[in-house]
Amino acid sequence: MNKSTIGIDVRQALWSRRNILKTGAGLLAGLAGMNVLSVLAAGSPLKVVVVGGGFGGATAAKYLKLWGKDTVEVTLIEPKAKYSSAILSGMVLTNQLEIDRLDFNYDRLTTIHGVNLVQDRVASVDSVIKTVTLEGGTTVNYDRLILSPGIDFVDVPGWDPEKLPHAWDGREQTEILQQQLANFPDNGTLVVRVPPFPYRCPPGPYERSSHVADYLRHNVQGARIVVLDSKPDIGVEPDLFHSLYADLDVEYRSNIEVLSVNSGDADGNGRSITFTESGSVIEIIEADVINLIPDNKAAPLIFSAGLADPATEKWAAIDPLTYESTVAGKEFIHILGDSQATSQPKAAQMASAQAKICADAILRILAGDTPYPEPITTVGCSSPVTLTKINWAGQSWRYDAALGQMVKEFARTAPEPNQENWEPMLNWAHNMFADTFG
Repeated sequence: MNKSTIGIDVRQALWSRRNILKTGAGLLAGLAGMNVLSVLAAGSPLKVVVVGGGFGGATAAKYLKLWGKDTVEVTLIEPKAKYSSAILSGMVLTNQLEIDRLDFNYDRLTTIHGVNLVQDRVASVDSVIKTVTLEGGTTVNYDRLILSPGIDFVDVPGWDPEKLPHAWDGREQTEILQQQLANFPDNGTLVVRVPPFPYRCPPGPYERSSHVADYLRHNVQGARIVVLDSKPDIGVEPDLFHSLYADLDVEYRSNIEVLSVNSGDADGNGRSITFTESGSVIEIIEADVINLIPDNKAAPLIFSAGLADPATEKWAAIDPLTYESTVAGKEFIHILGDSQATSQPKAAQMASAQAKICADAILRILAGDTPYPEPITTVGCSSPVTLTKINWAGQSWRYDAALGQMVKEFARTAPEPNQENWEPMLNWAHNMFADTFG
């Protein structure tokens, strides 16, 4: 077959900054208002350091300046000059979108909003004297510290991510998997491993596997696509994805425990994955491409800073009214996004919503006020599930004072994936990008 990509070409789509995304947390926008600012303005600017320039950290930095203005000095620490978005990255894998379109710098945060940008990595946090030390040797003081460092992965015996990419974080990983799929042979085998909850972007592995399956069906002969799910069944919209898998001849297997992998040589020879299904006999699948998405855990900084919840040893426990750590002795440190331990999904829009709640709470606290008592977060996801069809889903979460937790309020899904959802998906993504980096 011809290795050309079919589907809708979105490469010429306009990247509009109009219609800034509205979330439940957006209702807080007026709450860091004149009374709070008048109190803060009476003293020296308060120092807030934000670590991590993704959707959580960059949004927090931006909204602290938007709402706090000159009463707060915000420093964003991020080692990379650009952030590469996972939103829409599925279309990079299928050559429907250039990866450069998903890279965002911090120019507007610095020039328009007045955020100080330090391009370095945090080496350590001292919660007693309230400083962060950078790998370059510089020490930065803070009154409040916000950590939004993303995720890390639990290792798998034999795993080399340069050969078996997860493509779940960062531009480099996406490019590796894109190239492997572009070179996929006729009659080849693709394996996608789905981790147990919680992990970043709950529907993502299922969306990716059906989308890529459709891509391979149109570009190579006789591809075998196998989904190895750690869970007893598909964890998000099972009816939809079981139907898609049947249509696309995807082999779905559940209750999988991966024991080890063979990452193969530099040419891709010898790749395999060893596993059991429901605790039965050990099986091995030899594959041309293995998209190994390991179990997720909090970023290394959470552990080195002593912020991991002793109960889970994987995530950071926080108070969802402020996102401040609940670990004793770690006051004045807030954790956003994928590394925090609430039941809210780990996703870009959720991190953005949490950032606004956190920014508002910090400004209130610094002014001697109390946090807003009824925060709401919303999370949406819109993504291709084939080369031509787009699916969407959304959830809303509200703080329950009796439980002291965020509780799911409602969930909505698309009646069915279709071609008409392309433009709404692009609008949703563009608004997310503008709201964070614009």
